Amino acid sequence: MDFFFYIMVMVIVVSSVGANTIIKTREARVEERRLKIEEEKLVIQRLELEMKREQDKLDHHGF
Repeated sequence: MDFFFYIMVMVIVVSSVGANTIIKTREARVEERRLKIEEEKLVIQRLELEMKREQDKLDHHGF
């Protein structure tokens, strides 16, 4: 009886560790995607500023 109890406890511990690992992996993936989106937003902002700067140069020269 004690042997089966020990096996049950080990199964529960191993499955909880595995589930925790899966959850952490998914959280890391979500965080990675969030950072990628933030990076792309910054790239867009930089391009918009460059376009505005070029437009201001053209406006200054009378085009």
